[in-house]
Amino acid sequence: MKNTHIVITLSLLVIVISSGCLSKIAGNGTLSNLDMVGKDVYSSQALMFEMKMPEGWKDDALWTYPYGGAVNFVTDKYPWWPSGDDGAIRLDLQKYGTLSIVQVGMDTQTVPAGYTLEYARSEELKRKDGITYEGDTTLAGEKAWEIIRKYRTVGDLYQRDIHVVHKQRSYVLRFQVISTDAQKRDNVTAELESDFNGFSSSFRFIDQI
Repeated sequence: MKNTHIVITLSLLVIVISSGCLSKIAGNGTLSNLDMVGKDVYSSQALMFEMKMPEGWKDDALWTYPYGGAVNFVTDKYPWWPSGDDGAIRLDLQKYGTLSIVQVGMDTQTVPAGYTLEYARSEELKRKDGITYEGDTTLAGEKAWEIIRKYRTVGDLYQRDIHVVHKQRSYVLRFQVISTDAQKRDNVTAELESDFNGFSSSFRFIDQI
């Protein structure tokens, strides 16, 4: 009986210490998806990352799908709460004129054995519509590639993606600006460039032990 009490006490102590560590990771101006990704996503392991939020940005609730998830971040100045509804986006464009978003998309399933950036890149580049730039970069210290697109959807869209495969999972850090006016879109894109650089340079993975 005494041994049982000792085991229970040690278990509770480990839980308390772990909780404190996770709180520390999520604090100090960083946003962690430790609490947002979990039992509702089809994965045997939580996807974990964190990055610093520039001033004036705020985060949306986690959007989850059967085989993937995304966390969205928007600015107070150019709000956009993406619903996937073209009609709703058009109404927002009429109201705000320009919308902006940063999105971290994640493949919640383990990528196939042998899956590489080179393979994913070849698949991605089969769809060349709107690609104005494509090149190598890094994300969280890992080899990644960047694609920039400008093309027309609901409004004029500027989209910049950074792809990386980490621990057999696929991530994409996506930056989008939509505007009813291409010149305004490019002006806002330039204005938010330093914010995106801040997102990407502070992005890091939190690997589970």
